[in-house]
Amino acid sequence: MSKKSYALIIIMLAALAYMGGFRLYQAYQRKAEQRAAEAAAGTAFTFQNVPVSLAAPMPEPVNRPVEFAPAQSAIFLEAGNLSEEQKNQQAQDTITSILEDYSQEPAMQKFNEDLAAATQGNVEGLGALSGVELVKILKENPQVSQVVQENMQDPEFAKTIQQIFTNPQFVESVKQLQGAGGALPPGQTPEKTQ
Repeated sequence: MSKKSYALIIIMLAALAYMGGFRLYQAYQRKAEQRAAEAAAGTAFTFQNVPVSLAAPMPEPVNRPVEFAPAQSAIFLEAGNLSEEQKNQQAQDTITSILEDYSQEPAMQKFNEDLAAATQGNVEGLGALSGVELVKILKENPQVSQVVQENMQDPEFAKTIQQIFTNPQFVESVKQLQGAGGALPPGQTPEKTQ
C-alpha cells in the first residue's frame, strides 16, 4: 500500500472517530436534558430538590394559663426545714423504696421468710429491723440475731446486705428513724445489745 492509501485510511478513521464522538455527545446532551426535565417535574430524587430549613420552627404560643397544684403530701428540698414527723416519714419512705428494689432477690426473700417464721409473723422483713422499734424487736425476739447470722453465711445474702447497708440514703434514713426513737446508744450495734 502506498502512502496515499495510508493517509486516506487515517482520514477516514479520524472522520469515523469524530462522528462517533459527536453522536456520544448528542446522546449525553439528550440524557442531561431528560434528567433536567425529570428534576423539574419532581420525579427524580436529587439532593438539589431536597428542601432544607436551618431555622428552628417557632412554637405555638400558649393562650391559656397553666394551672399547677402541688400535692400536699410531697416533700420538696426547697420546702425549708421539715418537721420531725416529716423527716421520719421521708426516712421510712426511703427505706421502703430501697428495700423494695431488693425484694425480688431470692436471698432476700429467703431471709424475710426465715425471719417471719422465727418470729411467728411478728417481724416480716428487714424493713422492720430498720425502723424505730429495733431494740424492742430484738428484746422480744432474741431469735432474730440467729436468723441474721445463719443467713449471712449465704454469700448472695451477704452481698445484698452490703449493698443495702452501704447505700448512703439508707444509712441516713436509718439514723433518722433510730435517732428519733432513741433506738441504739452511739457505738452500739444490734448484736451488742443482747
